[in-house]
Amino acid sequence: MVKKTIKEIFKTIRLDLIDEPEEIVRMDIDQKELNELAESIKERGLMQPIGVTPRGKRFMIVYGHRRYLAHKILIKKDIICRVEEIDDKQIAVDRAMENLQRVNLTPFEEGHLYANLREKAGMSIEEISKKIRKSPGVIHRRMDILRMPDSFQQALHKKQISIAVAEELWSCKDGSKREYFLELAVEHGITRDIARAWVQDFNKQLRNITTEGGGGGLETGAFEELPIYRACDLCRNPAEYKDTKNLIICPECHKRIKEAIKEVK
Repeated sequence: MVKKTIKEIFKTIRLDLIDEPEEIVRMDIDQKELNELAESIKERGLMQPIGVTPRGKRFMIVYGHRRYLAHKILIKKDIICRVEEIDDKQIAVDRAMENLQRVNLTPFEEGHLYANLREKAGMSIEEISKKIRKSPGVIHRRMDILRMPDSFQQALHKKQISIAVAEELWSCKDGSKREYFLELAVEHGITRDIARAWVQDFNKQLRNITTEGGGGGLETGAFEELPIYRACDLCRNPAEYKDTKNLIICPECHKRIKEAIKEVK
């Protein structure tokens, strides 16, 4: 077997001959971060080549998508690439490993990466677990996000709710009530215990109505208004929503008030 030389592995390729990844895992790419990366490349040059694989007479990006986009911002005509002939399985692994190194990867994007490793690379949960050094339970939880409604996925991606809260609210069997709970959670911020209490109270009332009504024929108006709770901004204990007091303040003032109350305690 003839060993490839450095010149054969690293090549300068025209941008118009390079195709972006067929499936982009990131839901959005921060334009500010791209501009900062472009400025860095302009000042210091490309510190690390992007990875591409041949596709006929063209090339497809394996890793380094953001560096490629930064070059387009700089209106550059070409980019230094590491060219390797690799199969779809290895492409999925390389992309996953690159993206998992990002500190701002959202739970939805993480779940999407694991799903790609299962579908494109044919890896089991256990194999993925060993590869990325995370427990099978964590991988299952992230992949379960892909089964949630789009509204839940968006809320998680925007970091409006935690995974624990999403899982508790998702267990609500009534779709309209589940979306209502989600809206409240996004608007006010709640803990997992509060989310669990909402769903348990709702399910309990459902069981009571079914028992009293003989198991069917219920009118929509038969449901009583359920108590809604939210977390106190200061002590984080649950409080019934109708009893809470609202105060419109900026984040900095909110922080100062919390610190002052802690000092008093």
